[in-house]
Amino acid sequence: MRSITILVVGIVLGACFALAQGASPEGLYLGADVVFVGRLQAVKPVAAGLSGTFEIEQSVKGIQSKKLTVGMPKESKCHALEENHSYLVYAQRQGDTVWIDPCAGTKLESMAESDLRYLHTINPSITERCNSRFLRELASQSPIIVEAEVVGTEESMGVTSPLLLRPWCGLTWSTEDAFYKTVRVLKGDVPDVVFVAEHPICWDTVTVDGYVPELSPELFENGNNLLLFLKPVSRRMDKHLPVPFKLIYSDVDENCGAVMSNSEAAQSAIRELRENSR
Repeated sequence: MRSITILVVGIVLGACFALAQGASPEGLYLGADVVFVGRLQAVKPVAAGLSGTFEIEQSVKGIQSKKLTVGMPKESKCHALEENHSYLVYAQRQGDTVWIDPCAGTKLESMAESDLRYLHTINPSITERCNSRFLRELASQSPIIVEAEVVGTEESMGVTSPLLLRPWCGLTWSTEDAFYKTVRVLKGDVPDVVFVAEHPICWDTVTVDGYVPELSPELFENGNNLLLFLKPVSRRMDKHLPVPFKLIYSDVDENCGAVMSNSEAAQSAIRELRENSR
């Protein structure tokens, strides 16, 4: 009977939580009983769906323990929750059960920058990865900083790669190229109007496409203006670049080497660069 009750609750919550997909971070926070950042260690089937065990990295609301077992639906119309990924979790309490539905706002931590920025106003120890302070530090360390328009990526342009399957970085260094048109150079030298930057493809980083080892199609959408923190690559012989691209650079940070140039954090870094150049 208890398993049936939990299952019914999960179905009801799933239907209600679907409305949360368009909710603001403030709305998600206010509507959740439990909020935390944690790594999903294990998922196993149970009578009511799935059971997930999280190692809690940052408690935000309604939880103090370092580990938490939650109920989850067996299937979701939004996205799966996969082991060994870190998530920002919005959950509900139903009796003794903490229930998570991916359609209720829970998302990969790497895709939760705007949520984490809001939660910083609730708890200053929580912040997005590419915050203003970090970008200003990155700007001081980067030899080249440029604002550039995305022309395409290897995936979107169909550029051939010597690898049949791109791996996650770890035992091997894994990257994907993005192709750019220069808008303005803020530091260093980019002599050509167009250039290539290779970006690391690492697990749970802001620039990748969540569960897939490729660049985020949202961040690297054609026409987006990005602020890039780069260093030169001396030579690379693994593949041919499409005409007219010749110059190759590499970003200096796997999370924040490429950020939207109109973000508050990026604009803060740009203002500091201008002040230091006077």
